[in-house]
Amino acid sequence: MTEWYTDFTGSFHNYQSRGCQICRMGASLVLFVTGRCGRDCFYCPLSAERKNVDIVYADEQQVKRLEDILLEARSIGALGTGITGGEPLLKLDYVKDCISALKKEFGQKHHIHLYTGIVPDRKTLEELAAAGLDEIRLHPPSKDWSNPYGLKDALSAAITLGIEAGVEIPALAPAPKIVEAVKSLGAFLNLNELEFSETNAERLRLLGFEPQELHCGALGSEEIARTYFMDEDLKIHFCTSRFKDAVQLRERLKRRAERVARSFDQATEDGTLIHGVIEGNLDQAHRALRDLGVPQEMYASSGNGIDLSASILEEISKELKGIGLNISIVERYPLEGGLVVERIPL
Repeated sequence: MTEWYTDFTGSFHNYQSRGCQICRMGASLVLFVTGRCGRDCFYCPLSAERKNVDIVYADEQQVKRLEDILLEARSIGALGTGITGGEPLLKLDYVKDCISALKKEFGQKHHIHLYTGIVPDRKTLEELAAAGLDEIRLHPPSKDWSNPYGLKDALSAAITLGIEAGVEIPALAPAPKIVEAVKSLGAFLNLNELEFSETNAERLRLLGFEPQELHCGALGSEEIARTYFMDEDLKIHFCTSRFKDAVQLRERLKRRAERVARSFDQATEDGTLIHGVIEGNLDQAHRALRDLGVPQEMYASSGNGIDLSASILEEISKELKGIGLNISIVERYPLEGGLVVERIPL
């Protein structure tokens, strides 16, 4: 009997590729290589800032050079990378350069998977395999699900080249031909919960879909996904929209916070950082910190203020306020110029 596994986000599976396993740990770098794509899928959730724009992001950081990708991977202690878009294979040479750079920097154990809506030919797959690609996920458009031309050949070619192969599609309707192709080769199927975004909401509603009350997932998508799980011979994983926020992003932020936290930053369970901030006459503030005996490693200049230990700031708040300085405790995301989640004036 097939064993099924689920989690608090509603995701469930009987199989997870290595790429999915690393993603669940928050240890996968998301490498968005372009927003360009030759298709116009009605369910595409890409933001207006990224859609059809030739721009590169490593997680939330915009990329100007390959070193930026390696820097981001180091900052989260990445065990793997997921290459996505848009359509990554529109920039095949760049993708191969990225794969090679990541493998050179982090070794062969750094797992790399790639999503593509193009059915790649054998030559393309050979080039990706030679660069070091570990896993590929093919995404045929919904109009081709009833006749997924070339899908089986591409999956077979990838597998013979040593690339783990599967199909990844949104859970919006049954796809028996996709299932047949996947099962025949022992490949895997990833289902994603149909997700509402600012760019696809109008089209989804015109087609009769409605969002859940507390999440951006579409009503009924999970029920559609469960029909696939009736086939016990299918290697399958269903990923909810809640998972991306509750697990993937949170775990990645936690990994980053642990690595970028300064000696005086407090990392939280949500992957944010807490520290104090002094604003005002900074020369006067520096003198006050020295006079009050605050160790130099417990504070640092940052932008138009001074960041320091939140607990120390609370202890010396009366003295600092007495000389006209503005002080507060902030909680922010562990990114350069990271968004402030909360600010508490003292």
